[in-house]
Amino acid sequence: MLEQFVVFTSGGQVVYQFNCLGKKFAETQINRFISHLLGSPTIHNDENTGRYGVVEITGNTSTTSSHKTLSRGFCSMYHVSKRPELYYVVTYAEQSLQLNQEAEETLQIGINLWESLGLSEHILGNINGNGSRNKRNCIDVLADLEEKLEKFDKYLKTKYESILNRENDSSGSFSIGKMESKRKTREIKGKKQQQRSGGRIWGRDGTMDEINAQDSKSLDFSENNQQASGSMGHIDKDSFGKKTYEGDFLIKEIDDLLSTQQESHHSNEDKGGSAFGFLRRHLLGNKTITETDLKSVLDKLKQKLITKNVAPEAAAFLCKQVSRDLVGSKTASWTSVENTARESLTKSLTQILTPGVSVDLLHEIQQKAEMRDAQGLKQPYVFSVVGVNGVGKSTNLSKLAFWLLQNNLRVLVVASDTFRSGAVEQLRVHVENLAELTDESHIRGSRNRRDKTGNDHVELFEAGYGGSDLVTKIAKQAIKYAKEQEFDIVLMDTAGRRHNDPTLMSPLKSFAEQAKPDKIIMVGEALVGTDSVQQAKNFNEAFGRVRNLDFFIISKCDTVGEMLGAMVNMVYATGIPILFVGVGQTYTDLRILSVNWAVNVLIS
Repeated sequence: MLEQFVVFTSGGQVVYQFNCLGKKFAETQINRFISHLLGSPTIHNDENTGRYGVVEITGNTSTTSSHKTLSRGFCSMYHVSKRPELYYVVTYAEQSLQLNQEAEETLQIGINLWESLGLSEHILGNINGNGSRNKRNCIDVLADLEEKLEKFDKYLKTKYESILNRENDSSGSFSIGKMESKRKTREIKGKKQQQRSGGRIWGRDGTMDEINAQDSKSLDFSENNQQASGSMGHIDKDSFGKKTYEGDFLIKEIDDLLSTQQESHHSNEDKGGSAFGFLRRHLLGNKTITETDLKSVLDKLKQKLITKNVAPEAAAFLCKQVSRDLVGSKTASWTSVENTARESLTKSLTQILTPGVSVDLLHEIQQKAEMRDAQGLKQPYVFSVVGVNGVGKSTNLSKLAFWLLQNNLRVLVVASDTFRSGAVEQLRVHVENLAELTDESHIRGSRNRRDKTGNDHVELFEAGYGGSDLVTKIAKQAIKYAKEQEFDIVLMDTAGRRHNDPTLMSPLKSFAEQAKPDKIIMVGEALVGTDSVQQAKNFNEAFGRVRNLDFFIISKCDTVGEMLGAMVNMVYATGIPILFVGVGQTYTDLRILSVNWAVNVLIS
C-alpha cells in the first residue's frame, strides 16, 4: 500500500496532498525527498520501472537539544512536468514488484487526471498574473483552483480505491475510510505479540534456561488438546500470500506488522508551510571524515547493535566496515558525520543480509518435479530441517508444507526425529490438520488409500522410535517410497540437538551423505541472542567439507520486537542466507524476509 501522493511547484509550494493511509500529511517525508534530489539533481528513470524516476531514502536519526527523532527509510517514485514545472511524487515503504506497479499506476492516473482537468494550464496562467487574487505583483498559483482541486481529489481517491479493491478482491471490499482502522488493528496486534511471555537464554556452554515459559498447553499435542488437534487457529491465506497470473502461490514479504518503530512525522514536521523548509536548518556537509570523527559515533552504533542482540564480534565487524568505507571521504551536503555513518552501516547490514545466491525456491522445485530418473520415476525435492532443541522445527516444517500444498504439490512429511518422545505424534497432528485444510471431507484419524495418516495431498511417513541408525534408514525408505508414489516433496524432520555436543552432532554428516537432501534448512530462533553465532557455525560445519546449510528460517520473530540481532549473527557467521521468518503459530505465519524491514528495525 502506498503512503502519500503530492504535487508541488519548483518553488516548494505544495499544490495537492493526499495521505493514502488516512493519516496527517507528513511534510518531513517530502522534505527528505527534495533534499535527496538537491544532492543528486539529475532526473533519471529507474531501470526497474523504466517510466518514472525512483529514489530510495534511507532511515536516519536527527538529534536536537531536547530529543532524538527516528526517521525510517522509504521509496519515492516521481515525475517532473515542464510547463509549469511541477513535481508529482508517490511515496511507499520500500521497493517491491507489487508496490512499484501500484505506485506507477497511481502516478500515471494522477498525471492524466491532472492534465484532463486543466490544472497545469490554470497554474501556468496564475504564474503569468491571471486569476482573481493575482494582483499587484502577488502571485498565488492556487488562485481560483478550489473547485478543480476538489474534483481532482475526489476522482483520484476513487481511482486509488479501485486499485486497492482489485488487489484485495479475494477478501471483499476495501475502502480508504477503513485504512486507518485496519492499520491501528495491525499495530495493536503487533504490540500484543511483543508482550507475549516466554523466551530462552542459551549460555556459551550450550545450557538453556526458560524465562517466563508460556502455558504448557501450547506444547501439548495430545488428542485432548482442542487447539492442537484443530488447525492451529484461523487460516488467513490472504495475509499469507497470493497467486500470480501463472498460478504460483507466493509467500508475502514481512511488512511493518512486527516493527516497533513508531512513525515520527507528525512531531517532527516543519512549521514553515513549505516543502523546502529544510533549507532553513543549520547547513552541514563537505567535511572530510577522520578516524577521530568516527570513534564516538561508531561506539554508539556498536552499542545500539549489541542491545538488539547482535553479537559483539558481528557488531565490531560492521563498524570496521563503516570505518573502512568513510575515513578520508567527505560528508554530503546537509549531512552530519553521524548520519553519514548510519547510512554506511545501513549499507553494510543490507550487504550481509541480502542473499548472494538465487533463492527462487519454488522455481527450483517446479523444475525438479518435471524430471524423471532412468526407471521413469519422479524425483522428489527433498528438504531436511535441523536445529537445536525447541526452536520450532516441526512447526516451521508444517508451515512450509502448507505453502507447498498451495502450489498443488504433493507432500510427504517424514518423522525422522526418532529420539524425542511425542515427536511422531506431533507431526501426525500437523498432517491431520493439513489434510483437513486441503480436503474438507477428510475425517480426522482416518487412513488414506495407502493406509497412512493423511490424504492424497499430504501424508505422514513414520517408523517409530530408535537410535541414529534408524534415522538414516527411515530417510532412505521415505525417499524410495516418495518416488514410487510420485510425491513432489519430501519434508524430513530431525531431532533437536545441542550444537556444542560432538556426539549429538556427528550423525548429521552421515545422514546428509546418505539422504542427499536438496536443501538443508536450519531453524534458528530470534530469541537465542549472541550464541546464534556458534549455533550457526557448528551446524554449518556438521555436514562435512562438501556440504553446507542452504538457508535459515528464523522462528519466533513475533516475540522479540526490535531484537533481531540473531538474524545478523547467523548470516555473519556462515554467509548462509535467511529465506523465511516465522511470525506466529498458525500455518500462514511464515513470511519471506524483507531485508529493508530488518535493517530499518536494527538501525532505528
